[in-house]
Amino acid sequence: MKDWGEYLKKGLVKKQRPSFDQIQQQIVRAEKDLKTFGLVLDSDPEWACTIAYQAMLRMGRALMFSYGYLPADGQQHKTVIEITGKLLGKNFELLIQYFDRMRRNRNVFFYDSLDTNNETQAKKARETAVALLKVVKATIQKQNPQREFLKS
Repeated sequence: MKDWGEYLKKGLVKKQRPSFDQIQQQIVRAEKDLKTFGLVLDSDPEWACTIAYQAMLRMGRALMFSYGYLPADGQQHKTVIEITGKLLGKNFELLIQYFDRMRRNRNVFFYDSLDTNNETQAKKARETAVALLKVVKATIQKQNPQREFLKS
């Protein structure tokens, strides 16, 4: 993504100096979330899906941070997903569509307290989160090859 102008003008993002500590924190926490997913799956697949979604959100934030931007609006989740999609490009369109579907399901779960997922869907959510984790780490590393912050 070359032009952050529309996002800045709308107040959806703020410019910041890239902080590799901040990026590392997001990556480490996303990996921990995915471990927690395994502990929760059998007892509550809906919550497990939410954990997988949260890991994906952290990875999207890490990616944005690596470009020197921070989500800054009242719809940060949607903004992170949209920008993550633009940064990763067309090859990851299906992954981003699933990420957005997970966001909508998470909203239903959080705000309406309705279960929208089962164990099969939860496993698919984890698989998607792992795929996003892998591509975001590779993208950040490619952008900053001198950094060793992805070794976790």
